[in-house]
Amino acid sequence: MTFKVDFLTLLAFLGTFQGILFAIVFWLKNKNIANKLFSLFLLVTSIRIAKNIFVHLQQLNPGMFQSMEIWRIAVYAGISHQFAIGPLLLFYFQAKLDRKFEWKAGFYFHFVPYIVLIFITPFISWNFWRYGGLWLSYLSILTYFLWAIHIYVRSYRIVDIGTSTWLRGLLIVIAVLLFAYSPALFHYIGYVGGAILYAIIVFVSGYFILINREALSIFRTKYETSSLKQEMVKEIRKAVEAEMENSQPFLNPELTLQLLASAMKVPAHHLSRVINQEFKVSFADYVNSFRLKEAERRLLDPRNDHLKISALAFECGFNSVPTFNTLFKKTHRKTPSQFRADAKQSESA
Repeated sequence: MTFKVDFLTLLAFLGTFQGILFAIVFWLKNKNIANKLFSLFLLVTSIRIAKNIFVHLQQLNPGMFQSMEIWRIAVYAGISHQFAIGPLLLFYFQAKLDRKFEWKAGFYFHFVPYIVLIFITPFISWNFWRYGGLWLSYLSILTYFLWAIHIYVRSYRIVDIGTSTWLRGLLIVIAVLLFAYSPALFHYIGYVGGAILYAIIVFVSGYFILINREALSIFRTKYETSSLKQEMVKEIRKAVEAEMENSQPFLNPELTLQLLASAMKVPAHHLSRVINQEFKVSFADYVNSFRLKEAERRLLDPRNDHLKISALAFECGFNSVPTFNTLFKKTHRKTPSQFRADAKQSESA
């Protein structure tokens, strides 16, 4: 019997293989938790896509795999990976948007359906997937996807532009794949249609990662190729601290890394390194820490009692009241209004 494979199927297979290869490279390249989670997310997604490719090959070559029980188990195990995609996506977004993110034992609860299905795969029939299993797996991904969007919308303003742009692009890609793999469209695109789309996304993403050093830096260890000497690091640190204390550039809501670096007459990438390495925060977090301190000072000043919280937030350099409230509550465990009221109560006591 001649084995049949068409060009589109070969393209889908190569894209999925590259996705798995990327997962391995990203896992080995950087040790932080966010990149580990992204590697696992890419791996389980690629495995799930690979399942469709092999089912399509079965359609091209009828009878080739029908007598293989192990083939049935492999196919059902591939579908089960859908229950791991959502949680990995969610925790990746949390790790990228929260610098204090730590893995907790309770997170494993989200993977219980996936783990259970992997273990009972040999005993599952196709009826399980046909009459509800496939819909549940799709709804699982959709639920976690919407959860990730919620986290992104709530926190994207407090991370650096590169991270925000990367996560926004990832959400768009996943939205496209969810649309392509929706049960309503399956009749039109078949098993291989979504796999081809995934392959194209992987190829295009890989191309831009390889030619764009900024994109590549998302996955590599920071400063591993930097030549900035430690003496210069100390000088820039002192300079940026003096600039923030004396000139208060953080009061400008349009302040960017480039603007601050220009004012200090230092290269922007050097300033970014110093802030990240010396203060262990992003540029956005560093600037917002000064804005929060200024807001705290003004909230405690009776002369500002007539000012609304929104007006005070804008005066301190924030261009979004929700962002100000979120950061303030995260720092002080209370809202700005509660902070002001407690301060007044302490004074009158």
